[in-house]
Amino acid sequence: MLDFSISSVNMAILVSNLFIIFLVLIFRNRKILFRLGLPLLVGFVILICVRMIFPVELLPISHNVYLPDLLTTIVGETRRTRFLHDTVSWWNILELVWICGILYSSLKYFNRNHAFRKYVKKHASALSESSIQMRVFTQIKLETTKKGIQKMQLLALPLLKSPIIYGLWKPFILIPNTLELSETEWRYVLLHEVNHYRHKDLYIKFLLHIICIIYWWNPFCRFLKNDTDTILEMRIDQTLADTPAHKVEYLSCLLKTASYQIENPVSIPDFSINFCDSVLVQRFDSITKNNKRQDSYTFKITFLFFAIFLYLGSYFITFESNYFPADLFTDDIIIPTEDNCFVIECPDGQYDFYLYGKYIETLPDKEHCIIGITTYKNIQEARKHEKIISEK
Repeated sequence: MLDFSISSVNMAILVSNLFIIFLVLIFRNRKILFRLGLPLLVGFVILICVRMIFPVELLPISHNVYLPDLLTTIVGETRRTRFLHDTVSWWNILELVWICGILYSSLKYFNRNHAFRKYVKKHASALSESSIQMRVFTQIKLETTKKGIQKMQLLALPLLKSPIIYGLWKPFILIPNTLELSETEWRYVLLHEVNHYRHKDLYIKFLLHIICIIYWWNPFCRFLKNDTDTILEMRIDQTLADTPAHKVEYLSCLLKTASYQIENPVSIPDFSINFCDSVLVQRFDSITKNNKRQDSYTFKITFLFFAIFLYLGSYFITFESNYFPADLFTDDIIIPTEDNCFVIECPDGQYDFYLYGKYIETLPDKEHCIIGITTYKNIQEARKHEKIISEK
């Protein structure tokens, strides 16, 4: 059984931020970065995205872990209704701000995407079949049977700083209309963008952008997005520069394209993939590094086991507050006693706590209960002796 709750979202945010911090630390240590390998890191990024987008807990097998007294009091007080005739709490205000931020970020995304599409539709131009770029692109198409690549278009666009691939369902490659490269260099550039399509990197970028929209207030999301951009570029770089000769040619092409300057370049959408919009130092290091010597299967398996263990474990543990403001139930202060509350034993050994017949929360054990509280084996037995107003 899946359940979406405040505690589930909190757990997803906590675990995802731990993952992101872990990824940032890895990315800052080049030795560990190359020992793990870029494909494994891409999988780790996808794991983070899935955990943030699906903040669920698995009931009834999830286990509640109670926060320390100070934190649980803070959480409880933020959920106390105190505004607009005691109908709105600080927690409700924070939720409203979060939703407004999501709507604002989404509006910016749609406006920016719409403006870029209009600019492309108005100013992009097809290349002649005899041009160097189109001859190279046609040859690349002949080397693959993938339908998506066969339908892909190559267009020239004014005021574009660097070649990009753009569009999720109907992707096309856009290149600056005044960028001059040799036939070999154009092959590297176009193959680079085509390989992004083959590896589904556009979808990963789009997923990251959605996360940045939802968790707009979280600075760690920006670290995740920037580091992932570079990881994706480094992975494609390694597929193209696999021999010493290719590495020299590819590095020269990368430098030449990165040095291309233009005044007032057009702003591109965040989920498009830019050939040179990443940290070149890491990319150069990735290309020149002898990756085979850095290979360590034991290290990779250990990392993979740790990541999966932490990911799966996050679904079985939920942090809960053990503090209930008086106005959570009525306008008057209610002190739980053995006369106004009872518990129902759960199959997993936990206890559902009821106050005046209303379900309040699930307690991990009877140590959190009132001494002498009535305990029932199941809901059916409780109904025989108590008036159940609301159930779990």
